[in-house]
Amino acid sequence: MSTIAKHTPPLEVELKLIALHNPLVAFAEHILPMYEGRVTVSKKTLKNQYFDTPEQHLRQHNMGLRVRSCDGVHEQTLKMKGQIVGGLHQRPEYNLDLATANVDIRLFNPEIWPDEFAVVAVQNALIPLFNTHFHRTTYTIIDQAENHFEVVFDVGEITTDKDQHPINEIELELISGQPSALYALALKIAEHCAVRVNNLTKAAYGYALLSGKALRLKKMDYVLPIKRNTSTEQAFESAITYALKHWQHNQTVYVETYKLQALTEMVRAIRLLLQVFSLYLPVLQCPSLLQIHRDLISFSQKLQWQDEIHAIRYLRSRKGPFSKRLNKDAALMSYLQGRKEGLLNAHDPQAIIFSAMSATIQLNTAALLLNKPWRDSAHGYAEAVEEHAHGWLSQGWQTLLQAMPSNTMHAPEYLSAQVILRQTLLNGFMLAGLFNEDREAFRAPWLDLAMGMEELSALALLKRILQETDLDDKSELLQWTDIKSSALLNVMEMTRKVAINGDVYW
Repeated sequence: MSTIAKHTPPLEVELKLIALHNPLVAFAEHILPMYEGRVTVSKKTLKNQYFDTPEQHLRQHNMGLRVRSCDGVHEQTLKMKGQIVGGLHQRPEYNLDLATANVDIRLFNPEIWPDEFAVVAVQNALIPLFNTHFHRTTYTIIDQAENHFEVVFDVGEITTDKDQHPINEIELELISGQPSALYALALKIAEHCAVRVNNLTKAAYGYALLSGKALRLKKMDYVLPIKRNTSTEQAFESAITYALKHWQHNQTVYVETYKLQALTEMVRAIRLLLQVFSLYLPVLQCPSLLQIHRDLISFSQKLQWQDEIHAIRYLRSRKGPFSKRLNKDAALMSYLQGRKEGLLNAHDPQAIIFSAMSATIQLNTAALLLNKPWRDSAHGYAEAVEEHAHGWLSQGWQTLLQAMPSNTMHAPEYLSAQVILRQTLLNGFMLAGLFNEDREAFRAPWLDLAMGMEELSALALLKRILQETDLDDKSELLQWTDIKSSALLNVMEMTRKVAINGDVYW
């Protein structure tokens, strides 16, 4: 069934930010003076009711339906499937005035609906699902280049019959002008207000609240889908889009749930994004890419402590490879819990997520997709990415082989090669989709080695902890750690020999 509307709809182009604190004072003090009085402001209170069928038929078609009421005036809005790139929301949107707050989708132009969409049946089945109630402050701004924006501050809550969720959102909507100017304004806001880029709508939060289930983290896919005839530019943009989406989703999940696995996935996304720039920068050379690459290196270094958090999760897991022995030691579990909390307090992941550096990197990276600055200086962006892929994959593999010689490797050698293996596997994640032949047979043992290195890192941390502390049964635990490490190294050595002797797939 097609879900594409039959005629060209009005397109909503907006950026969504979530503020950590009330951003209005900082916005008025630092942003508004830049526009020399070309600003108007309005305030109102909005009540919105969202509708769907009990089976959520609209949501299955990537649609959102609401009725908005303000001062006795009512409007129904239908938003259809669009795209979100780096936080920039582009969705077809239809609006109709209503005499009352009663929803009626039959009033929309019949041509907007997908083929075989049963409008009357859906209308008859519609029920209210959740509400949003918030105070809205809207600034209408025109900059020196005649770009016309609305900057909307919404403060309130999403409610269902059983639960509620706060709203503290900034929406930047482009009324007319260049989308790149919208990013420029968002960067100014991020400089002065603690914000994060948001890739979820109020409706998405509402549906999550309605289900009673927390937002779910997402793990990285096995490989990035990519076609053989994909250009270098397209492949670069696809990798950027994936990394940004993975970053923004999992940072949201962490802020909402404090699940450490979401934090791990967020860091993986940031490392993937860094590797995207590292891989493509030699071809798409331009100052903008180089600056973001530098910023990502600096930012990722601020997140290295998360590797220890990940190792502690391995050691404390009730389902992990060490659970039978370690979970029985209450003193050790308590120490690890305290160490984990100490790391979180010292580094404050939420402050990092809402930092200017985080938002700036995401916004600047997403703006690349609009501006394509490499076209002004590079020449290889139009070439098929497959022309580069063979060389990139071979070079990465040779670097990995140098870090993993054929002679016996011990724990320090494996741990020192961990970053190189991660970078090589990320290259494969980006490019392996070009080659379907036997890629699984080649990648599987290397992926197993990467997992083995994570376990080895956890055991190395445990050994350091035991040597530094006076826990009971210390000597027995040290012996157990050595035995476990030795057994793991034996398995890893066998896996490494299989991996080294595997036939490349490119």
